[in-house]
Amino acid sequence: MDRYPLQVEARRDEPLSRGLWLIKWLLLIPHFVVLLVLWTGVVVLTLAAYLAVLFTGRYPASIRAYNLGVLRWSWRVGYYGYEVLGTDVYPPFTLADVPDYPARLRLDPPERIPRWLPLVAWLFAMPHLFILGALNGAASRSAGVGDAYWYAPLSITLTVVLIGAVALLFTGRYPRGLHDLLLGLARWGLRVAAYLMLLTPRYPPLRLDQGATEPDPVPDAPVAADPPVHPARPSAVGSVIALVVGVLMLAPGIGLGIGGGVLLGLDAARDGAGYVTSPELRVESSTAAITAENLTITDAGVWTRTAADVGGLRVSAISPTGRALFVGIAPQSAVDTWLTGTAHDELVGFTSGRARYERAPGPLRPATGPVDQSFWLAQSSGAGTATLQWAVTDGRYAVVIANLDGSPAVTADVTGAVQVPGLAGLGSGLLIAGVLLFLLAVALIILGGVGLGRRHSPPPLAGQPPTPSVPPVLTGS
Repeated sequence: MDRYPLQVEARRDEPLSRGLWLIKWLLLIPHFVVLLVLWTGVVVLTLAAYLAVLFTGRYPASIRAYNLGVLRWSWRVGYYGYEVLGTDVYPPFTLADVPDYPARLRLDPPERIPRWLPLVAWLFAMPHLFILGALNGAASRSAGVGDAYWYAPLSITLTVVLIGAVALLFTGRYPRGLHDLLLGLARWGLRVAAYLMLLTPRYPPLRLDQGATEPDPVPDAPVAADPPVHPARPSAVGSVIALVVGVLMLAPGIGLGIGGGVLLGLDAARDGAGYVTSPELRVESSTAAITAENLTITDAGVWTRTAADVGGLRVSAISPTGRALFVGIAPQSAVDTWLTGTAHDELVGFTSGRARYERAPGPLRPATGPVDQSFWLAQSSGAGTATLQWAVTDGRYAVVIANLDGSPAVTADVTGAVQVPGLAGLGSGLLIAGVLLFLLAVALIILGGVGLGRRHSPPPLAGQPPTPSVPPVLTGS
């Protein structure tokens, strides 16, 4: 078999603590926090590397060193933690190779990457991603009673880890077969990750290589570990600060951009009177009324005092049969008193575009004439169509849709609309601010990641011949 460029190895520690695995999740929290930052950097830097390969044909050495370091750090954490549970030696906080740590990850010297590979690497990796997703619990099974549901991952890896942990707890021994199987699954995932990062153009083999060492022959010359960081190199503090600040700025930048886009979309959806209308929804009930209850409005005056074209609510109901309909809005307490003892359906949500209701108890009987009630703040009725408009005020309200005569069996196509001010200026400002913040965040992440990568990049060798071009292999043995 051809040796894969990424070497994933591990030393099985014995004996292992019977119960340490119960609290490893707590001990690993600092690593999880750091890896969250580092992997955010990996995403940004990998995209930058894709562009570099696509346009220049070169993979920046500093980005390669950074991505390899994060992959190496993640493997140590996974081997100590719940990916394998293979050692009790706490993983070090470093991107560098640690030769004496039980879990190691090494990579052959870089090969030339075809310029077209960034365009299709993700597509070529799909078979691996489907298989690994199934093995690691990308699917889930749900079960429940009524409105309560529980979801459990369907994960072979999780099951194997749990069996090994229980065996360790009660027998003090970790089954070697389970250890080798978990290491093979981890090796497969790391190879695919390295391929997607373009750390190697060699296509990962579609096979499960179990065991603590690579199954392929070891080369005559051992793969060299990362060179030690020389004390004269610049401090990593600046790079770490740039990376952390960039990651922290990334989410606000994306949020502002999305918010600005949403506001611009709302502004484009306004009609001439400033109303934004919802999609049409069919509501049906065998009872005498359909209600939307507990609509709480606060601080309405703040908006209506500062903008003239804001604060209106419009509800339209169209009968598909042409029957006369009634639409009204009133204080919640008044509607409760009116419909007490009469069955009606309360609108509680939507599922796949269909309305969901909760039935209020009571006999299936007509409601006392809706238009005869004096508590309506706004109402409308008509044959086939009824549309009400209301200037909102603070309070708790209910909207009622019924037949004009109060009889049971209500059917209507309903739309709601809210009057909002012009949002083009605010939306454009948020979008521009979000884009600028996002670009600054990306620049800081690249700056920090490249700086950290340079500290772990091997020095260039004098007189080294150019790296030969090696086409990617699309099938594994």
